[in-house]
Amino acid sequence: MQKGFTIVEIMVMLGIITAISAMVLVSFTGLHEGAAVNRAARELALAIRRAQNMSFAVTRVDTAAGPKIPPAVGVRVDAGSPIYFIFADIAQDNRYSAGVQNGAVDAKVVNGETTMDRGITVSSLTAFDSLMQPRGVPAAHIVFLAPEAAAVLSDAGGVLQGDVLEIELASASGAARKKVVVRTSGQISIK
Repeated sequence: MQKGFTIVEIMVMLGIITAISAMVLVSFTGLHEGAAVNRAARELALAIRRAQNMSFAVTRVDTAAGPKIPPAVGVRVDAGSPIYFIFADIAQDNRYSAGVQNGAVDAKVVNGETTMDRGITVSSLTAFDSLMQPRGVPAAHIVFLAPEAAAVLSDAGGVLQGDVLEIELASASGAARKKVVVRTSGQISIK
């Protein structure tokens, strides 16, 4: 009697290995997507903290328009966009304004613009007032006035939006989500 495996047994074993491999790859893709969103949330939180630290320093900031000593430094995020950036609020209007405002021109900080990887975008921006009533906004500015740690939260028009801003990031499929929460006290956290 010869010992060994028949072709049928080998084919069944290969089928089982293929099915297990397919399940692992599907799980790995979801895990990979979650890790990418988590990384993007951490990078956004670090960019906000970087703007806060720049306002503490009250020193010259390298901008696209040359070195400036800004009275405030902020971060602009837009709902539906994968891009956010740090800016010098030269016009002192609590927002990024590309044109002349109050006789001054705001400027993006050199190396301050970030595009999130792998199709991750800001899926929503929600401002909460002191009573924790939510309100969606299409764009938001998180501005730190020198030399304070406190943040001013405003929309595209520079209007004060409340005490808390929740920035939700989502993967391209929408399966993985993470929130960056900024408070006017200067606290930045990730949920």
